[in-house]
Amino acid sequence: MARSLAGLPAVTAADVGCGTGRYMIELMRLLSEKPFVYFIDCSKDMLGQLRVDLDVLDSPRFDILHSRAESLPLPDGSLGCMFTFNAIHHFDLIRFFREAGRTLRPGGLLFIYTRFRDQNERGIWGQYFPDFAEKEKRLYDEEHINRTIGSADGLVVRDLTHFSFPRAATLDYLIHQARNKHYSTFCFYEPDELERAIEGFEASLKETLGAFDALEWVDENVMITVEKV
Repeated sequence: MARSLAGLPAVTAADVGCGTGRYMIELMRLLSEKPFVYFIDCSKDMLGQLRVDLDVLDSPRFDILHSRAESLPLPDGSLGCMFTFNAIHHFDLIRFFREAGRTLRPGGLLFIYTRFRDQNERGIWGQYFPDFAEKEKRLYDEEHINRTIGSADGLVVRDLTHFSFPRAATLDYLIHQARNKHYSTFCFYEPDELERAIEGFEASLKETLGAFDALEWVDENVMITVEKV
């Protein structure tokens, strides 16, 4: 992704569903020619933390906009690229892709970093945490996203890259993540239900993997690159 942007002239970009902006801030650090970035999210709390984090970034080239992904406050054809990191499952796909097609100029790129439903099911939470995969109904599958992009005016999938990330952690750390709702999926559990699920998670891991000194697994994600033609 950074290579795709490095050779372009001054780029105007948007990070849609940016949250606290950690992915985009890191990307801006990697690029010698800083793009102008619109950070866009519907959560005022997230944007408040983003403002704090942007204070340490040596770039004045950004604006922060409070908005939903389906109605971007940007002019037609104003963007050279758009990003969304681990957020598209919160969007109405048809309306979002319509907005992406409207705001990207011809040749502009949309980068979607996400996790497909089957990738979520293969992770440690999907395999061992009771009902995790069943409760996470928001994630899309590859066919659905490709079909929806294909139905949008002027958008074409140019690349789809799968990523695998080896992980390791202690059981105590994973339980801490669950209780602190590290993934929004945990918000779908009632408090008592979450505690019962944590007990089931521990029992399932003990039965399947044995020792807890260093649990190891693989997380999967995908990057979809879409072009406005």
